[in-house]
Amino acid sequence: MHRTPFDLVRLFLSLFQDLPPLSRSMYLPGAVLLIGYPVLSVALGPDHSGQAFATAFLAALAVRIAMGFEGMVQRLLTRYSVGRTIVFAIAFAGVPLVVLALANDPLWCQRMQSLFYVVIGGIFLQDVLHGRTSTAASFWPDADMRDHLPNLTKMMVVYNFAFLLMNETMIRAVDPSHWLLFWAVLPIIGHTVLRAMVLTVINLDDNGHAA
Repeated sequence: MHRTPFDLVRLFLSLFQDLPPLSRSMYLPGAVLLIGYPVLSVALGPDHSGQAFATAFLAALAVRIAMGFEGMVQRLLTRYSVGRTIVFAIAFAGVPLVVLALANDPLWCQRMQSLFYVVIGGIFLQDVLHGRTSTAASFWPDADMRDHLPNLTKMMVVYNFAFLLMNETMIRAVDPSHWLLFWAVLPIIGHTVLRAMVLTVINLDDNGHAA
């Protein structure tokens, strides 16, 4: 079935209706950040606002990494041996925290989020260029998603680089303290947009097969 760009946008936006409730745990890193930053700003004083920013962000990022660690390990195990999975998991979880702890700079915190999108988007882009779907399969392992994996792989490239652009725009457009609000709600925005994009891919694939 032929669809105009307007039809695709309308389909995508319609999928935001009646979204299921989000897990309360998704709000936890943002809560740590939004509570920790003001407390640390007062405790450290106005001359150490950058340190308060970086410390609060480091704590919130540690919570977010801890919450997603098990899922990350499970996805790595679908592609690598146990030994390599341990090495990659420690690197992915520990290196960002160590770098931020040593840098202690708000800009490094902001750019760490951009680096995340570059790495994940780059992995999916490599899969697209080499005709692979293994990374997408680790995110969507169910058998009924197998036919959608090629388009989901392409979708994840668009998703990650679009959020990279949005993060870099926010870094340039708003003060660092305002960027913290953006980062706090970013998981909710990302989850909602990702779900709508996945459903869009599935609907388009199913309509194409039906045609």
